[in-house]
Amino acid sequence: MSVPLQFAEELWVRRSFSAAGHTVLVFDYFLTINDEILYIWNAPRSFVKVMFLFNRYGNLLGQTFIRLEEAGLLTNNSQSFCGYFTLITAIYMLMCTESIHILVLLRGRAIWGTGRRTTRILICSYTIYFVIQIAGALLASKGGHIAAHFKYLRYTQVCVGIMPKNAWLSYFGSFVLDTLLFFLTMRSLQKYSTEFRHLYPSRLVHLLVRDAVIFFIISLFSSAVTIGAWTASTSSPTLFLAKGFANPLLSVAGQRLVLNLKGLQMRTYETRDLSCEVDRQLEGFAEEDNPIALNEMSDARDAGQGSKTNACV
Repeated sequence: MSVPLQFAEELWVRRSFSAAGHTVLVFDYFLTINDEILYIWNAPRSFVKVMFLFNRYGNLLGQTFIRLEEAGLLTNNSQSFCGYFTLITAIYMLMCTESIHILVLLRGRAIWGTGRRTTRILICSYTIYFVIQIAGALLASKGGHIAAHFKYLRYTQVCVGIMPKNAWLSYFGSFVLDTLLFFLTMRSLQKYSTEFRHLYPSRLVHLLVRDAVIFFIISLFSSAVTIGAWTASTSSPTLFLAKGFANPLLSVAGQRLVLNLKGLQMRTYETRDLSCEVDRQLEGFAEEDNPIALNEMSDARDAGQGSKTNACV
């Protein structure tokens, strides 16, 4: 029994795009390693630092593992291995995708003071979405969908499984969350560029806007590739494009945005600039539903800030 020509062509497309995704991931790693050392490794231990390193090196290890499987070095004609491989890579993709979204949210909240309630709602939404997706993958595995027969494994030594019907519907939630994250990011950057332009040059803010737009576009592209591949066929090698190609691009875009945000935070201030920034941070920590605290802070600032206001412009 030979491999059909169409299947062989689709398998070549899958391997090519997986190789491209892995290459982009490794190439960008070496391009940004200096920023990683400066802004991540030299920073104090924090949840953001752990999340970034988990996403960074988890992606590198995961994509390297995928490339070894794509080369036919791991399967050994084992149906059970392919079942575990499909489940593990599905969980890996979800963890990397949602962790980079949460990381961008946390980094943005720490820099420009996004409302804590809004940030928590979005983080909880991404977490719930992640849990639902993981549960779906585990149920599919238990129900025999993932562990089904892998086509032409004996000849290709590559795991090509069958996707459950209507599995693509779950990615509409990702579209909604990505859109909300984008508008939140752009709103915050707009506020930052108008109210705090004395602290940072417009070039740096424009760089952040560019990275935020790229991250949003690639997020939508990742979801679109997944939905398109899963709706085109439920048993094609191209089902793997989301894991092997779209996921590395999303991670690279998110990691670059986080590193640039860290660079924004690491800039040094003059004394008067630091004073202005402290005022902003104090206002951000005041509860939005506490008008008394806000009024007292505003009155105190207005009473003795005649010259200081001019200095902060």
